[in-house]
Amino acid sequence: MNITFRKVAVVSAVAALAAVALTSCSTSSSDSGPKTLNVAYWDYGPGAETGNKDLADGFMKANPQVKVTLTPIAGDNWGGYYANLATLIASGKHPDLTFISSEGVKFLSQNNLVLPINKYLKSDPDGKKIQADIAPALLKSFAVGDQITAIPNGWNDMVIYYNTAVFKAEGVAAPKADWTWDDFQATAKALTKDTNGDGTPDVYGFTWASNEIFPGILPWVANAGGNLVSSDVCKATADSAPVNKAVTYLDTLIKDGVSPAPMPMSDVFTRFEAGQIAMFGAGRWPTATFLPAGFSSFDIQLYPKGDTYQTVAGSAGYPILKSSKNPDLAWQYQKYAASAAVQDSQIGTPTTPRDSIPSLRSTADKTVKAGIPPANGQLFYNSVDKYPALTPFPAPAKYSEYESTVLRYTQLIFGGNDSVKDGLAGMQKDLSAIVSCN
Repeated sequence: MNITFRKVAVVSAVAALAAVALTSCSTSSSDSGPKTLNVAYWDYGPGAETGNKDLADGFMKANPQVKVTLTPIAGDNWGGYYANLATLIASGKHPDLTFISSEGVKFLSQNNLVLPINKYLKSDPDGKKIQADIAPALLKSFAVGDQITAIPNGWNDMVIYYNTAVFKAEGVAAPKADWTWDDFQATAKALTKDTNGDGTPDVYGFTWASNEIFPGILPWVANAGGNLVSSDVCKATADSAPVNKAVTYLDTLIKDGVSPAPMPMSDVFTRFEAGQIAMFGAGRWPTATFLPAGFSSFDIQLYPKGDTYQTVAGSAGYPILKSSKNPDLAWQYQKYAASAAVQDSQIGTPTTPRDSIPSLRSTADKTVKAGIPPANGQLFYNSVDKYPALTPFPAPAKYSEYESTVLRYTQLIFGGNDSVKDGLAGMQKDLSAIVSCN
């Protein structure tokens, strides 16, 4: 019921967006409009509320004449957030900026809602300086063609977390950057233990998230040399050979007993800390849960190489909406969020780290030098500086419907209700009506 209702809401909201964008677009500057900004953001929990309030308060302190109002928007995941954002905009509410990840770029662009920042990057010396300190792959993940939608102020890439205590207890060597899918499977098998002899392991070698694509199947699809969408993000490719290969590999891990069926990421965290899961995939955000709780028995490594290796990275930031009455002022806010002063202030400590990777390379270096775990933390930025990144980021305009469809079919496959072939065929059929540029 909830999925069906959400789909109806998204379809209705998105249908109205084109009209909203055309009627609400403003070309007035910050000098002619009121000194106010409204910033919409994903209210995923206390961290989001605190982070956005601190950012707004800092901007207002630096600009006393400006009033920033925050609009929190709920959502179980990025897809749910974008669905609710679409509903908000279609209802007549028009924030100046909205917090998005790479999953939302196509949504904003295809509905003619976002104001590209190319002109600001060319004319603003501070903007040029910030751009020079950001890996090109991160800016590309926020671009549509040659139009950059925002400067990212944070990002995450997919890496493998491993429990160092479990590895040590089983005498298994720490993984190396050049490991392969075969190496990974052997490692996961060596770490899987059924000490009770009841046929259900006490410790599983690996698992992955059931409620998101990014830390779910996507890194495996990328390293099989594939993607879930075409290069223009206009067609689904769920039934392609690389996707089949990746999903079959993951399904084999379950059938071989080295992985349980995928579970929500919060459950993965709990079982990883308890030593019941030896490895899982995620970005930097788990450190913000583990370290404050006093858990530090972990490190990270690249995903194992399949037919190729590609870093799966997604950015986050505050694009300016065309509905903004103060686009120049909104640019100042976006630039402020990505500035060195703000980035450096959010490094955190070994017990209270930030939950994303700084977009500025210089700040990322300072994070490592500050001794904030994981020990292999330089890998985060190295993964986009030294390795190719998956492009395009597979995020069509109807991301909420797309995400729920992919998750529904992968859950059927990994739950043993569908074969890989039949599940991907069904996924492809349903996605063909969702992934479109028409």
